[in-house]
Amino acid sequence: MPELFVCGDVVNIRHQEGPLCDPALSEQIRAADYAICNLEAPISGHGSAQRKSGPHLSQPASVLSRLREEGFDLMLLANNHTMDYGEPALNATLEEIRRLELDSLGAGPDAESAYRPLIRRFGDVTVGMLNACEAQFGVLDSNAPQDRAGYAWLNHSRFDRAVMALRRACDFVLVFAHAGLENYSIPQQEWRERYRHLCTLGADAVIACHPHVPQGWERHGDSLIVYSLGNFHFNSITAQTGDRHHGYALRLQLERGRPLEFIPVFHHNRDGVVVLSEENERIDLEALCRQLNADEYQRRHEAMSLEVYRNVIRGQLTRSLLRLPSDGTLRGTLKETAATLLGRRRGFDRTTQQLHLTRNEAYYYATRHALELLSRSGTSAR
Repeated sequence: MPELFVCGDVVNIRHQEGPLCDPALSEQIRAADYAICNLEAPISGHGSAQRKSGPHLSQPASVLSRLREEGFDLMLLANNHTMDYGEPALNATLEEIRRLELDSLGAGPDAESAYRPLIRRFGDVTVGMLNACEAQFGVLDSNAPQDRAGYAWLNHSRFDRAVMALRRACDFVLVFAHAGLENYSIPQQEWRERYRHLCTLGADAVIACHPHVPQGWERHGDSLIVYSLGNFHFNSITAQTGDRHHGYALRLQLERGRPLEFIPVFHHNRDGVVVLSEENERIDLEALCRQLNADEYQRRHEAMSLEVYRNVIRGQLTRSLLRLPSDGTLRGTLKETAATLLGRRRGFDRTTQQLHLTRNEAYYYATRHALELLSRSGTSAR
């Protein structure tokens, strides 16, 4: 029975020497028939920082060879940092992946390559795989030229057709998604519905990343949905503490004629090395799954939507629309005015920020839910 190892986000900026994983974890990765990770950033030294909202990430090319040494086979590339340094950086990353005889999925020099599925055979089991991301900078959505470099869009009808085609051709269909709000322990309602729909179309598993913290899992019929594995080896400046340090990987067990099963592999980052978590160090996966239950989920989802809208979206949108330095509050306006006078807002790109806030599904979903809740309660959005 084939076994696949699947883990979350990988960005290694700080630790350039030594192993990425401890020996016990490496042993599990190498024992798998195929090992998969999300390569969250292109390799450094190519291209230039692109016009976008949010941080620009890249990592040394040596990360790829170190991942291969750990036993990894497939790099997932459909994510919001793949195009941070443009087509030259993506092409250099793809070339290094090919040089190391690794596989890649989810991004490419044109739409045809970005949406192309990967099919691998393990003994008598055929597995089809797809990778796509929500709409951020670099997305090859319905408005993008077909000959432009970028990554596959998770909500494209083309992606749906690819899932259905793989269902007809393969024993198992695996979808790797990159979407959602960061730093929350539950998925958004719309992403739950989207992942369930992909299962209805034929996916045996939808396995997601991007929130940077672990979330729960559930079944849709016989299909498996994992909402977020959390980080695997992510050591950027913003990922050093809390739940961003802890996550879980999957050992997927594929037996023809039977629903896909998995064994969770709990891990955390210790001094720049990913180690297996002892029982008292593990995330509480059962508790995360309970948060998906109806009453608990509804309460948390409403609170999450309101918090993201009030603390992130509203201020950023106000700031991008107004010529005067403001985030819509007196305190925020004073802070923005001071920052502007000190020259800290010279690089602020209003148009790009507006595009990000209106194009990205996760922000749209949160804004809509928050405004509907405020409207029903008669509360001002201010």
